[in-house]
Amino acid sequence: MGKLKLSMESVSKIYFLDNPYPNGHKIEVFSWSGRIDENGFIWFDFHLKTENYYANDDENNEDDKEDEDETLPNWNSKIVWENYHACTLSSNYWSEQRGIRINKPDEKLDFDTVVKNDLFSNDLPSEQHFDDDDLAFNIYLLGHDSCADHQIRFSKTHNNQYDITWTGKIALAYSGGGEFSHDFKADIFNAEFEGFHYPKNWSVEKATEIFKTHLAHFEAYEFVDLNPKSNKREYKLDKLKY
Repeated sequence: MGKLKLSMESVSKIYFLDNPYPNGHKIEVFSWSGRIDENGFIWFDFHLKTENYYANDDENNEDDKEDEDETLPNWNSKIVWENYHACTLSSNYWSEQRGIRINKPDEKLDFDTVVKNDLFSNDLPSEQHFDDDDLAFNIYLLGHDSCADHQIRFSKTHNNQYDITWTGKIALAYSGGGEFSHDFKADIFNAEFEGFHYPKNWSVEKATEIFKTHLAHFEAYEFVDLNPKSNKREYKLDKLKY
């Protein structure tokens, strides 16, 4: 996963509303990529990892933790947050592929049109149905928890970079909490799309044929070698840099 390109003025952070860290947590790793599957469905994948929750605690906060009420809910307890160190929120970090599908049947995908609109995961469980396999993302927060109801907004800045606002809801499933009663918001600056991956068993010729069928403006893309220093040839389809 790639490191974010950050300026001093814009530090990418994720905020877990009403947790013990109102100033949020710095995002150390962020990746935004695409993928086409064997059925011709195209997906966006997102992956982020934060610094340690307690990275910016000062010495005074040690006293605060000693005085902390032991009856506090997990969400409000610094001691509990410390025990789990950092957050990973991802559609492709763990073994199963998730993500948000971005193309429609019988329509060519126009990347620029997609990023002009908000993305929604539409996976918030109902009272009648909850299957963790239906969720677009996995999250490690206070253990392996659950997240849903994602909304992702893109704002193009310059060249091929975007600011991204990402919100969603969290259930503390690891500790037995089934309700999606907690909220998060991530502000990500100067992110770049990293291109579309395709099944490893496809040749470049097959990938070309299928991408031409499902992707608008194919001439604006190029195949990029993922391992140029290796004898193993493996490619992704990336947007041309102008």
